[in-house]
Amino acid sequence: MKKSRLIEVLKSLSNREMKALGEYLASPYFKKREGVGQLYEYIALALRSNDEIVLDKKNAYQKLFPKQVYNDVTLRLIMSDLLRQTEGFLAMERYQEDTLTQKIYLAQSYRHRKLAKPFQHTLKNARNIQQKEPSYSADVQFRQSLLHAEEYHFLLEENRQGERDLQTWHDALNHFFIAETLRQTCTMLTHERVAEKEHNFLLLSDILKHIEAQPNLLDIPAIQLYYHSYHTLVGTQNEEHFQQLKGGIIRYGEGFSQAELKEIYTHAINHCIRQNNKKENTVFLRELFDLYQVGLEQDAFLENGFLSRWTYKNIVTAGLMLEEFEWVEGFIYEYESKLERKYRKDSFAYNLACLFYGKKQYGKAISQLQEVRFDDVFLNLNARNLLLKIYLELEEYEALESHLNSFEIFIRRKKIANPHRANYLNTIKLSRKIIQLNPHDKAAKTALIKEIEAEKNPSTRAFLLEILR
Repeated sequence: MKKSRLIEVLKSLSNREMKALGEYLASPYFKKREGVGQLYEYIALALRSNDEIVLDKKNAYQKLFPKQVYNDVTLRLIMSDLLRQTEGFLAMERYQEDTLTQKIYLAQSYRHRKLAKPFQHTLKNARNIQQKEPSYSADVQFRQSLLHAEEYHFLLEENRQGERDLQTWHDALNHFFIAETLRQTCTMLTHERVAEKEHNFLLLSDILKHIEAQPNLLDIPAIQLYYHSYHTLVGTQNEEHFQQLKGGIIRYGEGFSQAELKEIYTHAINHCIRQNNKKENTVFLRELFDLYQVGLEQDAFLENGFLSRWTYKNIVTAGLMLEEFEWVEGFIYEYESKLERKYRKDSFAYNLACLFYGKKQYGKAISQLQEVRFDDVFLNLNARNLLLKIYLELEEYEALESHLNSFEIFIRRKKIANPHRANYLNTIKLSRKIIQLNPHDKAAKTALIKEIEAEKNPSTRAFLLEILR
């Protein structure tokens, strides 16, 4: 039972959602199997008490039916019904958040009932919502087309002779299609780089030609941002597209949903990282840092109110590379509370250690790393790698040798997947060669420099070359 999908879903709910789900299940409106409400209360109590030991099928069944012999089929049916009800609740929660979709369904219901005045009133309210809460996402164009469709079918069914704005309906639907196609293309291109898999981009060339023939389409924010995102992804040497993308994000960013805005930022950020790795200068590093700062102002990186520990780390890294120490320190402390609780302590400690390392306060960095036990495997790897760098900087080769041995054992014991495994093992190998290098052997030093220059990880390559030179 502890590993069931039901428990997994219930664990994801906040305290407010758990309370609301209890009220939802108590409603007589929804038909439920006997025992569903009782099973929910039993599980909720166990989760609140952090007592997962009682989440055993037989224990739960005995609580529900104390005078009956355990029946696995019966309990499974109750669990299935509770999961179904919980999924209905989650869908309802999202529906309640989306007032525009509610109005569309309400208008549709009034149209089917042939209630003209309520229909027109609802249609007006829906359009007021659109005007008061401007949004630029492709989805808005789609829902706007749905409103036009409802109005058209209403006039048709009522045999009314009112103006039928078919062109606006047609344009809204096509604008949605163009923007959403470009959006999915960007997602697929990103996936291609990771999975090394090619995709077939149906109608993409036609859409690009259509935009070039009618550049006024770029006045539509969703089309504009995804069009320029596409061109930054395909590797064009013309940086005008990136600047247009960056300007569009700043201008229109707050009109997109948080999830979609994060997606757009990711395209721009990845472009900066790729270009910085190619050219190894601070131009794109500064662009990256600017994007992070604007994104933080727009809450673009938050998900359910939390900042990913990896985004937290990436922002700190970018700031430190530019030696923006004062800003980075303020960011580390300000956004500590935005980290997920289970990662908060470790992430805060690690990034504070990175700040001390950047300021060459190596003793403070070591103390900070020693204060926390890094439970997250990848954060543990980052912390060990940082300690490796500190020992190299201080030329503490005896301590470094011991650290490299334990680092390697940790990687092999945890069975870290590639490319991380290969990168860390190569860093360890090259670090050992630096320790063993005879400083007076110029030929050996030149050979080692060439080997390091072939290192694929740009940050590791730059650091090790700096140590040797």
